[in-house]
Amino acid sequence: MNYAQQKITIPEAEEILFDLYNIRGTASPLPGYVDFNFRIKIEGEEGYILKISRVEENKKYLEYQQHLLQFIENSDEEMIAPRAIKDKDNLLISEIKDRYKKTRCVRLLSWVSGKVWSAVNPQLEDLRLSIGSQCGTLTKVLQGFKHPEAHYNFEWDIAQSLWTKKQLHLFETPEKEILMLFQNKFEAVQHSYQLLRQSIVHNDPNDNNIIVTPSIEHPKAKAAIDYGDAMHTQTINDLAILCAYGTMGHNDPLEASLAFIKGYHSSFPLLENELAHLFTAIAMRLVIIVTRAAMSKIEEPDNEYLWISEQPAWEVLQKWSKTSEDFAHYSFRDACGFSPHPNEESIQKMGCNYSSCSLTDSISFYS
Repeated sequence: MNYAQQKITIPEAEEILFDLYNIRGTASPLPGYVDFNFRIKIEGEEGYILKISRVEENKKYLEYQQHLLQFIENSDEEMIAPRAIKDKDNLLISEIKDRYKKTRCVRLLSWVSGKVWSAVNPQLEDLRLSIGSQCGTLTKVLQGFKHPEAHYNFEWDIAQSLWTKKQLHLFETPEKEILMLFQNKFEAVQHSYQLLRQSIVHNDPNDNNIIVTPSIEHPKAKAAIDYGDAMHTQTINDLAILCAYGTMGHNDPLEASLAFIKGYHSSFPLLENELAHLFTAIAMRLVIIVTRAAMSKIEEPDNEYLWISEQPAWEVLQKWSKTSEDFAHYSFRDACGFSPHPNEESIQKMGCNYSSCSLTDSISFYS
């Protein structure tokens, strides 16, 4: 029996909630990749989210997540995030034995009211600016957070994404060619990419992990939730992930990405060398999404949540593969207030203009 995949029932969740926290509430299951999550509703209150780990989860890593939430709660910035709730014994992490006598860890977080970004339609530029700004503020807050458990091997880390090359056999030739295009691009720039600044980031600001205000006409970003993927990696990766998910469903993903970038930069100033890697970093998050989806269909064929983003990710990847990397780079720079071309001064001396000169017309700015 695969104990790791044995689910927790609703009655079990409600019993665990009362035994550990002395709280009576109505539980309803929520989707999740790792934990078994339950929305806890209590009449007249915001409620909670109950998180029950799979069997034999790394408790130290879960403690790291709880400490991260406490760090955000105590920061000087006006940030909304789930609060870590202690149990009856004043513990942030509780341990239980399930019906198979296997150890599981339990956490309780406050519920953040609002609606998920994915539920908003249409997703206009003002909302994208707001989400970018909110994510940039979170990155700024986390600059001061350090923790040994933030360093780990993780398939969803863009910095570690070249593992996807070993899974190319799962795809047919047209799809495989798109994946290889970006894998090769990413592999070719590893030296300069590894030199980019690093920090602990949320690492999963997708459209189901951003809560927005309930306004129908002018929704704004309110909070980021689900810090289960938070880790120490290249700082630019968080913006790349935001753009990867945020451009899904848009006719022009490059144009859609610019508001996220502009908003993010307004809260957390980006560096020019980071923008030079953003195009490929966005692509590699999409490569991870479709690769993990293909693997999950084999590993957990009954869990459709694991490939919920597969089709829209492919749509963006196909458009991204036809987008000029140079033009995207210039557009990213312009969105942040930099001169569109990194070598503007050199180009002007050469008598060129943006329309006739590409990056290869001058000495590489980032070598």
